[in-house]
Amino acid sequence: MGKNLLRLETGGFEEYIAKLEKLEADIKPVVDQALNKAGVKITNDTLNAVAEPNLPRGGKYSSGETKESVVHSPQVKWTGSIAEIGVGFDFDKPGAGGFLITGTPRMAPDKALNKIYKSKKYMKDVQQEMIEVFQKEIIARMGR
Repeated sequence: MGKNLLRLETGGFEEYIAKLEKLEADIKPVVDQALNKAGVKITNDTLNAVAEPNLPRGGKYSSGETKESVVHSPQVKWTGSIAEIGVGFDFDKPGAGGFLITGTPRMAPDKALNKIYKSKKYMKDVQQEMIEVFQKEIIARMGR
């Protein structure tokens, strides 16, 4: 599975969890929805970044294996109170995903992939979208 895991530690969302529990909501489906939404966004952004014209040398050496190694339809996995979802590249499959993210001594990292997997701003935006899922659920339950 992909080395990059997107985690949402429910301990960091005590305020939202407390509100949802007061409203008698099951928290796991809400967390699953938030992580799945983030997983879809990251998968789509990754697929756009590995489109042949966006790869180094205009995709001249692309065989399609890199695109095939992108994790599609990742599943949420729970370990205690921590939920995680595998995103990015499945390193068990052939492809150059890892090299495109980090670069090599002779090749700079791919800018689009580097933005997705190394940028704090991108991850902060993704996390904000996950928080919005919590907020919408709270508002929906309060409206009942």
